[in-house]
Amino acid sequence: MATSEDIKNEIYKLSVLPFILERRGDYDKAIEIHKSAIDILSAAAEKFRKSSNVRKINRKMFERQVDLHCERFAYLESLKRKGSFEGIILPPTVLDVMQELERDDGDNSPWTLSQIRKALHDYGKEAPTNTEPPSQLKPFLDAADSVKAPFFAPTLSSSAEPVIYRLSHSSELVDMGVRSHWWFVKDSANKHTLYALQAVWSQEVPIVEAILRRAGEFLPQMGAVSIKMRKTKGGSFRLVTSTVPQAGDIVEIPDGEAQRKDWSPRRFKYGGRNFVWKSGRADGKSADGGLFRSFSWETLYETKRVWAKEGSRTGKMEDETIGPRLCWGEKGGGNGAAHSIYMVGGLDLQFREHLLASQLARLVRCSNPPQKDSTGAETVSAGGESILSLVEWLS
Repeated sequence: MATSEDIKNEIYKLSVLPFILERRGDYDKAIEIHKSAIDILSAAAEKFRKSSNVRKINRKMFERQVDLHCERFAYLESLKRKGSFEGIILPPTVLDVMQELERDDGDNSPWTLSQIRKALHDYGKEAPTNTEPPSQLKPFLDAADSVKAPFFAPTLSSSAEPVIYRLSHSSELVDMGVRSHWWFVKDSANKHTLYALQAVWSQEVPIVEAILRRAGEFLPQMGAVSIKMRKTKGGSFRLVTSTVPQAGDIVEIPDGEAQRKDWSPRRFKYGGRNFVWKSGRADGKSADGGLFRSFSWETLYETKRVWAKEGSRTGKMEDETIGPRLCWGEKGGGNGAAHSIYMVGGLDLQFREHLLASQLARLVRCSNPPQKDSTGAETVSAGGESILSLVEWLS
């Protein structure tokens, strides 16, 4: 007899399967499974509606997933009627990330940032201390040779087209004084949903966590990147992200976090290289939104070197960047989007997902400041301790 856990796993597989079939080019079967997912998930959502044991936030996640299956079903049906699936827009799946991370022994192509990140993580986790590291990792492991580590940004082709993401917002009241916020990430034409970032705001609990979900992962306990927003003693925010597949946390640390309130500059390491988010304002001042300051997107650069600013008492840093800007945003943007995020061509998928998660987490937090913190979530966050997300708390 199937247990509730078995049923849950089957439902999750059903949600993801049609996107995998699309990826494999089995479009007729994908259409069939999208239709099954619509029927089964809709029935589950209706059952949840009548149950007092299922929170509205979870039911609405099922309804969001149904909406996405309907979107894909209609899109695939329209292509089928045209008689060709050429040029189809495919939402990313975890298999796309896994494929990008894999390398054959004879592969001579340049290592991506995420491949180096995974290799460094695996080596540090599994290799004995006296094991000779692989040649591609030596520049990143030997501090004395760190200047020999190749920079990443200058290797990108200047002719590569940027990747464009269009953003739109939606939300729903899921309990008294509790609202679930969704920022949907679509393709450059603003037609096809690729991701959604979900965060939960409460009158009693500020937003301290969010999750970036791929198109087939809108159900509870699924997602591509989890984000923790840890408020520092100075009032700025340290972001900690964890990606799927996992390769350790990525910690973005603001300059002078103990004395300053600004989110940026905020620095992190990825794939053995160093990066910085800088304020999107021309004057470099804070642009974190709020009552008196409009929100502006940050811009990402790779850093060549970083040093403490002479005479600064608040931990300000100076740096030398190298190569072009790698990620930036724009209010509004094309094709009716509320905002747009641009990334230079040539970034691997998992790195792009981290950048999306980081920028959207900042957006959702700045756009929905807390009214109060009755549960002490900010205090726990500032201490760096792990807390249950509000989504789990409400489940």
